[in-house]
Amino acid sequence: MTANRASSLVCAWAASLTIALLLSPVAFAGPPSWNGDYAITFMVGPKSGTSMAVGDPEVQHTETYGFRSSCTDGKCIATIISGPPPSNPTVPQPVQFTWDGSSWKQVNEFQWDCMMPDTTIQWNPARGETTYTPQPDGSLSGTMHTDILSGACQGTIDMHMTAERA
Repeated sequence: MTANRASSLVCAWAASLTIALLLSPVAFAGPPSWNGDYAITFMVGPKSGTSMAVGDPEVQHTETYGFRSSCTDGKCIATIISGPPPSNPTVPQPVQFTWDGSSWKQVNEFQWDCMMPDTTIQWNPARGETTYTPQPDGSLSGTMHTDILSGACQGTIDMHMTAERA
């Protein structure tokens, strides 16, 4: 390879890197933030997992929530400050998400409201992890993974969600 060709390749690579960094939505950005009103759409696509609750009928629905985030000592937290309360009264309040460098995450312990075949409810201990990842268009793509630890609905459930500025 000639010195001239090698120099051209290095320049092309450097130019590509510079353009990528300038166009990157996270390049040299300030602290992460999740502020304002967002329409959260639940049940985007079918549920999956090993729990019998995966087969329970649920419909896609959208609710609007207000978020406020703040960063202290390198830790960023987004809190839901307005919107409807969770339909499950055992979900800890306030609902807060912590920034992990690429996504907003929340982990909590609660009771899963397991619908039995006779339509009665059995409360089963569960641990949920919800993750929202910012997308280039400003929306967030979400997943809720739940481990139902015991009881009739024991197993896993994965549900997809989206968050878009309202």
